[in-house]
Amino acid sequence: MKKQKTFLLFLFFSLSSAPFFIGIFNDSPGGISAMWDLPSIIISCLVAFLLYLMAFSGTSECNKDLYIYKLTWLQEIFLISGITGTAIGFYFGLNSMDSVIIPEVDPTASLVSSMAVAMLTMIYGFIGALAIYLVQKYHELKNADLDSVEVIKPKEGFLLYSLLCLIIIIVLRVLTLILMGSYAGDEFSDLYTGESLIYIITLSLIFILFYKGNSIINLIKNIFWYIPDTEKNINYNLNFIRNMKTIAAIFVCVSLLAAPLVILVSWALPPENNNLGWNSLPFIGIKNGAQQLMYILNIILLLNVIEGREVAKLYFETGKINTGDRFYSIKYILAPAFLLFFTFSFGIMLSFII
Repeated sequence: MKKQKTFLLFLFFSLSSAPFFIGIFNDSPGGISAMWDLPSIIISCLVAFLLYLMAFSGTSECNKDLYIYKLTWLQEIFLISGITGTAIGFYFGLNSMDSVIIPEVDPTASLVSSMAVAMLTMIYGFIGALAIYLVQKYHELKNADLDSVEVIKPKEGFLLYSLLCLIIIIVLRVLTLILMGSYAGDEFSDLYTGESLIYIITLSLIFILFYKGNSIINLIKNIFWYIPDTEKNINYNLNFIRNMKTIAAIFVCVSLLAAPLVILVSWALPPENNNLGWNSLPFIGIKNGAQQLMYILNIILLLNVIEGREVAKLYFETGKINTGDRFYSIKYILAPAFLLFFTFSFGIMLSFII
């Protein structure tokens, strides 16, 4: 399949949702221009494509099975990237309610802009995932076959292209967080505290404890280095990674279940009015939950890259494809996002009732 045709199909299917959004924004203040936000585009779209290039470097010429898997993989990345931006927007928005008032920063405007970014990143993520899904279905329903290609196994060694993609992703993420922090009057460094190491260390210990393959170091190293492996170990690594992704998502779901409890307990304590005049105590759990969700989703994104590299390696070594669960993001990523939205709505309703 020609790259140009795939790109044009993606653009067409992305724009195909425009009439539906125009109908929603019809006669509304600001109109469809309210859909534009640069940080949201970077987080949910540009980073997703860079992760794709990082995971599947050297696979531009492939058979139909790998091509369909790559499209399915990219759908998942769009959804996770969009929800990651939503978690960041929630954190900055709720943190701005608690922060010390800065004369040139309007706390109401900070909250609104952060919540807008949170919503738009999710919308962009879903639009990207929908467009890729339609591209996939176009080829499946049209029964379009890729030109038969010979599997060309890459040489063992360092993958500079993947490292460059990661560096660009990190730079874009930092610049985006700085920009989003400026909207909310916060420093982006507030997101990354010593507490983040607790989540990373805990999950890392679980991963090491559960791993029974040949070498977990080679598994991680596979991001920037092509290391030939046996079919048996590659399939084990894929099964391991997919189970670890599920475990990580379940951890954050369980922790977010405690956020409504924080809201209920806070109403028994003396209120602490924030910059907007609301009682800020009920929203502490939601803010911490959004921060934790962002950490976990970043880990899952990294695991997705490793998974993509392992699937590509299996293709190079054997010509086979191990697809896995194509509905992972719907089952395990949308659940914590729903819990975050539900808890936030629950807190807002209680703030008006009590």
